[in-house]
Amino acid sequence: MSTEHSALSGAMQIVRGCLGLDPGQNLVVFVDETTIEAGTAIAEAADYLRVPYTVILVPISLQRRIPQENDLSLLIQGAAREARAILTCVNAMPDCLSFRERILETQWSARTRIGHMPGASLEVLELADVDLGQLIVDCRRIELAMARGRTLEFVSYASDGTPHCLTVDIGGWERLPVASDGMIGDGVWGNVPSGETYIAPIEKSAEGGVVINGSIPGLVIEPGGEIMLRFEQGSLVRIEPADSPTAHWLCETQIQKAKAKGDQNWHHLAEIGVGVNPAADHLTGNMLFDEKMAGTAHIALGSNTFMGGCVEATIHCDMVVRSPSIIIDGKMILDRGKLCLDEAEWCENYSEISLKDSPLSTAVAAARSGTQAKSHNGQLQRVLRSEPGRVSDCFVGDDETSRLAHSLYTKLPVESEWMPIDELAACSGLDSETLRRVLHVIWAYDLISFRQHLGEETHV
Repeated sequence: MSTEHSALSGAMQIVRGCLGLDPGQNLVVFVDETTIEAGTAIAEAADYLRVPYTVILVPISLQRRIPQENDLSLLIQGAAREARAILTCVNAMPDCLSFRERILETQWSARTRIGHMPGASLEVLELADVDLGQLIVDCRRIELAMARGRTLEFVSYASDGTPHCLTVDIGGWERLPVASDGMIGDGVWGNVPSGETYIAPIEKSAEGGVVINGSIPGLVIEPGGEIMLRFEQGSLVRIEPADSPTAHWLCETQIQKAKAKGDQNWHHLAEIGVGVNPAADHLTGNMLFDEKMAGTAHIALGSNTFMGGCVEATIHCDMVVRSPSIIIDGKMILDRGKLCLDEAEWCENYSEISLKDSPLSTAVAAARSGTQAKSHNGQLQRVLRSEPGRVSDCFVGDDETSRLAHSLYTKLPVESEWMPIDELAACSGLDSETLRRVLHVIWAYDLISFRQHLGEETHV
C-alpha cells in the first residue's frame, strides 16, 4: 500500500474513528507551513466522510507570539466556537506549544473534541491506519495494570545482554495512568494518532538504571550508541558513558537548554510509557511517532503536570527503549518487547478471593468511598480521571464479578452513612462469604470504605 493511500486511510480513521464525527458535524483543522500535506489529507478524508471542514493556516511566526504578544484571531475563535471537533495539525517545536495550549484553554467545552497532532506528516498519519479496536484493548489492559499496581520494574538490556532495572512507585490508584488510545469523545482532548499507555511515577521514587537504545528527540540511536541513565531518589544523577555521541546530543539539545533557562527540575523522571501501535515499525527521532511503536517502552525527563504529576519543567524529553521488559507488582506485562499481560491476574473473579487476610472478613459496615463509578450494561466500572479532559474507565473484576459488584454497589449509601454488612447480605440475597468476597474486589478498586466496629473511623 502506498504512503499516500495509507495516510488517507489513517486520516479517515482519525476523523471517523478517533474524533467520532458523523456526517454534518463540523471539523476545524489548524495547519502551518510544515504540515500542509497532512492537513490536506485530513481535509480529503473529511470531505469523503461528508464531514464539513474548515482548514486554517496559522504560520509558525504567529504561533510563537500567542499568547504573550498576540492572541487567537477572531476568525480562529469563531470557527473553533462552531466546531464539534478541533484538530491542531501543526509543528512540534517547543516554542509553538503555547498555541496548542491556548486552543485548549479557550476553545475546549463540554461538547468539543480536541485532537493534537504536533509534527504531523503523511508518515504520522499512517500510525492511525491500524485495527483501532485492538489498539484500544491493548492500551486499556496496560492501563488497568498501571492503575492497580504499586511497584513497576523497567528492565532494559545492554548490547551484551546484561539486564538493568529501574524501579519506581506508580501509586496503586494514587497516581492514575493515561490510556492514549486516540479515542476522543465530547469534552475530551488527546493526541492523535496514538497507541501508548503512560503514567507519571511518584516523585522521588525512581531508583536504578535504564539503557536508552532506541531514540531520543532528533536522534535514532545506532547499535553501540546506547547510553545508561542512572537515577537516585527520582532524579537523573549520571549518564554513562558521559563522552558518547548520544550523551552529547542529549546534553546539547535538551539538558543545556533547560539549564540555560534556569530549570531546576529537568532531571526528574517524569514518565514511563509502553507503546503498542504496530503501524510504527521503525524509529525516526520524532517522539510523537517513536513512543507509540509496538515492542518499545519509554521514559521521560522533566515536566509531567499535564499527565497528573507534580513536576514543572521547561522540557519533557521522551527517550525510547527497544525490547524492554516491564513488571508490575511481580507480574510480567512486557517481556523483551512482547506484550504478555495476563488479564486474569488483574480482572479477578470474586470466587478466587481468599478472605484469610482480607479486612472485609470482619467488617461490620460499608459505604461508597466517593471515588467515581458508573454502570455499563449492569456491570460496575471505576472511572479514571488522570487529568482534566482525560477520562477512562475499567470494569471491577471479570464479567461475573462486575455484575455482582454493581448489584451491591447500588445498594450502598454514600460515605457519610453506613450500611451494616448483615443488612446488605439480607437485601442482596448473597451468603456472607460471597458477599464479603465481592466487597473485597470493590474495595480493591478503591470504591468502598468500611468499618470494623460501629462508630470507628473509615478504612479505605
